[in-house]
Amino acid sequence: MNFFKRVIGYVLFLPFIGFYSCMLGPLLKGILIPGGLIMLWLILGPKEGYLALKKAFITK
Repeated sequence: MNFFKRVIGYVLFLPFIGFYSCMLGPLLKGILIPGGLIMLWLILGPKEGYLALKKAFITK
């Protein structure tokens, strides 16, 4: 019985990991990154939010 539980666990787990890595991961990045930037602009205001974003991407 323990063997069957383990097999069923792998059968359910492995496709979920593949789905998350290939499909859901990029989708979440596309939603969460712009959402975070919008939150930054709401907290700091448009001018200060733009300056903070600009400072974050300046390389020295």
